[in-house]
Formats: sequence, C-alpha cells, structure tokens
Amino acid sequence: MRQHLRLALPSLSDITPDTNVAFVLVDGEGRVARAGQLPLTELGAQAGSVAVHAVLHPDDAVVAGITVPPVPTQRLGAAVAGSIEPMALSEIGQLCVAHSTRAADGAVTVAWTAREPLKKAWALLAEAGLNIVAFVPHSLALPAGDSQPAAVLALPAGPRWLAPLPGWSLAHEALRPASASGRWRKAIYWSVAAAAVWLVGLNWYAARLSAEAEALQRHMQEAVKQAFPQIPVVIDPLRQAQNQRDALRLAQGAAADDGFMPLALTAAQVLDFAQGHVRGLRYENGVLTLTLAEGYRPPSSDAALAQSAAVHQLSLRKDETQPHVWHAQRPVLPETEGRRP
Repeated sequence: MRQHLRLALPSLSDITPDTNVAFVLVDGEGRVARAGQLPLTELGAQAGSVAVHAVLHPDDAVVAGITVPPVPTQRLGAAVAGSIEPMALSEIGQLCVAHSTRAADGAVTVAWTAREPLKKAWALLAEAGLNIVAFVPHSLALPAGDSQPAAVLALPAGPRWLAPLPGWSLAHEALRPASASGRWRKAIYWSVAAAAVWLVGLNWYAARLSAEAEALQRHMQEAVKQAFPQIPVVIDPLRQAQNQRDALRLAQGAAADDGFMPLALTAAQVLDFAQGHVRGLRYENGVLTLTLAEGYRPPSSDAALAQSAAVHQLSLRKDETQPHVWHAQRPVLPETEGRRP
C-alpha cells in the first residue's frame, strides 16, 4: 500500500474552498500517520502531490449489487447501465456510474452519483491543489461488518478510516477538471512525440470501431424489425424496442396469442434457472426455442416445473434429441363447439 490521503467529504453541493474537511494520512504500512481537519485550501497546500482518495458523503452515492450475464469486457459498461436504469431516479446520462469487474457467478458491484455535482466538486478540490485519484462511495470505504454503516467518517481516526479500498471508483477521466492536469504538464509534453507515432494507429482503430458500430446498428435494426414488424421505421432500435416492451407489459402481454415478447417474458419467469446461460434464441410459428449453455441447474422436480408453466399459461418441453434445448409455446386450446342460439 502506498502512502495516500483519505478525505471525508461533506455533501458535494456543500463543498467550497473554505470547507473544513476531516482527513487521515495513511502510510505505506496502512497505519495512520497523521489526522486532522483543515479548510480545503490549507489542506491542498500541505498535501502536495500525495494521492487523495475522497470518500463521498453517505447520501451522495448509491451502491447496489447486480447480476450481469456473460458479455464481452467492452460491453460490460453498457450491460451495467441497462441493469441499473430501472433503479435510478435520474436519466443515465445525468449520472456518473462505476462498477467492479464481473465475478464468476455474474455478480457486479455498481455505484452511481449525480454527474454535475461531482464534476463541480472535483473542480473545487483540484483548484485547492488536491490530487484526487478516486471518489469512493461511503459504504465501500468502511470495514466489512461496520456497526454504523450510515455514520460518516469522523475524528478521531480509527479502524473505520483504514479499510481496504476498491480498485475502482467514480473518478472518471471524462470528469477530471483541466486544472487538475497542470502538475502533469511536463509529462504531457514528453508524450507528444509518442502520441504522434500512435496517431496513425489510432485513426485506423477509430475507423474500425466506426465500421463495427455501423454493423451493430444494422443488426439491431433488423432484430427490432423482426421482433416488432408493426414498427414502420426503425430509427433508435434500443429505445423503440423498450417502448414496445413497455407497451406489452402494460397490456399484460396481450398483444397477440403468439407474440414473441409476451412469450419470451413468460418463459423468462418460468425458466428462471436459465438466467445467464442462454446461448441461442429462435422464435418460429409461435414456438420459442432456447439453447442453453452447460452449467445451469433445472428444478429437481419436473412436476413442479410443469405446474409453474401451467400457472403462467405456458406449454414447456425439453427437446428429446438435442441436449440443453427447451421449447416454449402457448398451449393450444381445443376448438369450442358451436354456440347455442
């Protein structure tokens, strides 16, 4: 562990250059080397270039645990954003979101806070001369099993100040104020020559990413057209698909007896054990076919599974010839006799 400074920030909206902030200087052995409380300007003048980990006020960040299906590393951020969107009170674009790596069981720890207050507070801290390297949500800066998880860090310094910190934080480079980079100006000058060499490669990589993005956009448009043929023109595939999904949910999935989305939503409820293991999905003639990857655990009782399917008005069967393949469809109702006059 390297020597670093930990700050207990007040609410982001209350930070000013004269705000008194409690701090602890942690030495290389993880012990308290110094502790106290100073205005930000004085603290910045004394801290110099020491790395600063700013612990957010308990009310300024939300921390949650979510489960994310297997996705490529470059798509993990998008998957996390999609998972927390129903939980967030603000639009995703107005938030600063950070997350841990995905565990083997799909577990991801995610945190978010309001983007603009964090950006303004970072600018004030940088102007005071503090080298902020991390904004840590309060609950992630406390020791495991802390007896007062809602209580802010306060002096005198004790074990609550010395808990191991996560390797990720809400200090996104996109929000770093320009003034915070002044101390690194010499390093930037030296990197200009290397940047010139990289420029050609970066342009090629950008062109490749652009082509991949266009291909992905076309694929999404085709997928939305296939799932929702009633949409005349697909402009924003994700948003339009979400709107159709929400409409079907409001209608309790009654858009059509063989509608793909109602059937898929019902199958997801019954086959909850398949979460994170769906390798392939095909919908044809009212039958939804799911191909699962190995590792899932179906219910031990086939009768219980059949009963759950019946409750949800679903006909479910496992393919007799192909392993890990399941077929789901709406039960075929017997034709009723002619109505009485």
